[in-house]
Amino acid sequence: MTVKKFAVAGFVAASALWTSPITNAQTKPPEADVAAGRALALLACTGCHVVAPDQPFKPIRVGTPRPPDFKEIADRTNTTAAALQQHLENLPAVPEDSHMPNQVLSTQELRNVVAFIISLRDKPTTPSQ
Repeated sequence: MTVKKFAVAGFVAASALWTSPITNAQTKPPEADVAAGRALALLACTGCHVVAPDQPFKPIRVGTPRPPDFKEIADRTNTTAAALQQHLENLPAVPEDSHMPNQVLSTQELRNVVAFIISLRDKPTTPSQ
């Protein structure tokens, strides 16, 4: 084998080894923590929303429009984890004259809250046989 052919073969082999981890990588998103999402939602969202039926106090925001309960959000037909994540990531800035804190949540915190909300969805029942 000539030096040129050897160099080309070496280059091809090195390229295959270098790109194989990239092409074979499994991109699994980090797991969401439903309990952490619930804890964060109880801390940050109960001023306006019913986060859970056993939350320590009723929402203090009154009037219309009433912010939806997290269970109502979960049971909407168009609610998916991806849609909810996108909605929460793209919320407009909270007006300064409102009483809602302007939450800046990490991607993982958002993922956890979304997982909690989705966990509230009514589970489909299977007919008894």
